Amino acid sequence: MPAVHHNLTIPDHEMLRAEATREVQQELSKIARPDDQFKRACEIVQQADLEITAHSEKRNQAALSLWFYDGVRGLETVLGITHNAYVEMRRIALTSDPKANINPGGDPRARMTPEQRIVAAQQAGVPRLNAEKAARLPSLAATVSVATTRRKAAMPFLQDAALALTEEPYGWSTERIGKLGDVTPKYVRDVKNAADRRRGRCPPAPARPRSITGAGFSAPGSPGTAEA
Repeated sequence: MPAVHHNLTIPDHEMLRAEATREVQQELSKIARPDDQFKRACEIVQQADLEITAHSEKRNQAALSLWFYDGVRGLETVLGITHNAYVEMRRIALTSDPKANINPGGDPRARMTPEQRIVAAQQAGVPRLNAEKAARLPSLAATVSVATTRRKAAMPFLQDAALALTEEPYGWSTERIGKLGDVTPKYVRDVKNAADRRRGRCPPAPARPRSITGAGFSAPGSPGTAEA
């Protein structure tokens, strides 16, 4: 079974990201009060995290199914990611290691045959999707792309607003700010420090928030934690 190039619609990721960035920046820049801006920015980030969580796995499953079982090439353009990121996705699917060598015999010049791809995917538990589910890849990829961009665009506003609320004339505690945005006090400290670092006032941090759980967002009534 020879490899074939996909005939899926390729989302205009560049346009989608530009529009998402512009919409978020225009909305948040119109909010004058830092407390209102912080609350709205948190809402945007939280909603984006929910959308990423809800759709990224389905997106990845569709792409992996098409590649491993059907030998479809060129899907990184549909996903809106780099070729290297797509290769790492396939490595993670088989080994959980983005740097693992999955070529036959460890030979960097060797390529898996269609039969080897299918066997490897089955052994790793990669689901084989039907044509209808796999065809949703473009819409899933577009959704994740927009949500990721909205999150990225909102973060500087969220960080700056948190910093402003801790300073004069507000002087709010991290607990009070956290209640406003339904986030933990530690998350408030993290994003405030991120704003400080952009101003050269703090040493670099080892990591940054990523997901709805890693970012410290907590469901109503739950404590939540944050990564630095």
